[in-house]
Amino acid sequence: MFDYDGTIVDSLHVFCDACVAVFERNGYAQYASCERALAFLDGNWFEELAAAGLSPRVIDELEDEFAVLASEGIPQPFEGMPELIERLARRNAVVVITSSRGEDVKRVVAEHRLMGISEVLGADTATSKLVKIRMARERYGNGLQPWYVGDTVGDIVEAKAAGVGSIGVGWGWQGAEKLRAAKPDVMAYAPDDLLVLE
Repeated sequence: MFDYDGTIVDSLHVFCDACVAVFERNGYAQYASCERALAFLDGNWFEELAAAGLSPRVIDELEDEFAVLASEGIPQPFEGMPELIERLARRNAVVVITSSRGEDVKRVVAEHRLMGISEVLGADTATSKLVKIRMARERYGNGLQPWYVGDTVGDIVEAKAAGVGSIGVGWGWQGAEKLRAAKPDVMAYAPDDLLVLE
């Protein structure tokens, strides 16, 4: 199971631009920086935004802004990720579990011809990654060794809460040092490090 943004695709600029624009437009100037927006990813993105006082309308507006910016410049996969996913899919179910909208992710997956992804479970499926991880396990086999690969502290927290192995990727949005502090089961510093999942 893979996170999408910051793990498969390099979309930090889309995230930061959207957050700054929406926070400023709605009177949340205290959050209108990339650094502050990234701090919301220390837990579940949607829960952290709600705890900070953002209304469901503003959160929906953020998702709309992500979609617009992503469509203007389709995020690029990190080097080596398309090949890695295709290789892992030969013997595993590969599921994308993300806080982004599933339709937006599927559009990028199609645009870049990312082969081997069995399913995308986005924010339109559920806002909790813990819930989506459990859904994926039910669909693709509880008997298999499950792993969740992500780039934020929140990813590691939700993977652990769901009872699956956690892998932090050092090339993502929050960086290797912060992820190491979250104590994932495994750290990956390049896509090839994920071949341990084969």
